[in-house]
Amino acid sequence: MESNNTPNSQSQSYFILVNFPYDSFAPNVNIGSSQIPAFSSQTSSQPSQPPSQPEEIAEQRRERRIWSTQDDLVLISGWLNTSKDAIVGNDQRAGSFWKRIGDYYASSTHVLGGAEPRRPGHCRQRWQKISKEVSRFCGAYAESKGEKASGMNDLDILQNAHQIFTKLYKKKFGLEYA
Repeated sequence: MESNNTPNSQSQSYFILVNFPYDSFAPNVNIGSSQIPAFSSQTSSQPSQPPSQPEEIAEQRRERRIWSTQDDLVLISGWLNTSKDAIVGNDQRAGSFWKRIGDYYASSTHVLGGAEPRRPGHCRQRWQKISKEVSRFCGAYAESKGEKASGMNDLDILQNAHQIFTKLYKKKFGLEYA
């Protein structure tokens, strides 16, 4: 038995699951009958067609937007300015904190110059990803600094930290600006 594990087939099956019409089940299904239920792993002789997606849901769905370096820098600046605010300090709830960061991002010259605004929830999610990656790299840098050999300069330590990060996490660190 061959399994079709191509990325396209996985995304199609995910699309089918997301848009599955759950209300199409009859409330009085006879469990003991010989009919194969719609959710069975056995296939029927009839080809299955994915359910059509309502047009209003398609209009609501938005394209995933990638954060640019400039977007990240504005977000980092907003986080620093908001979290280090001497007047408000850390006496604020998470929702209001991220709303203030979202407002800072929306009022930046970057967004006013044509960049797309982001919601506070999006800013929070991106900040969590940046923070996680930077913390991991800081750990790799500390390890590299601990392994400092005689004659190594700061650039050698940084290159070694990149190698350690790549070896540990199987990807390159690309947030040096952060």
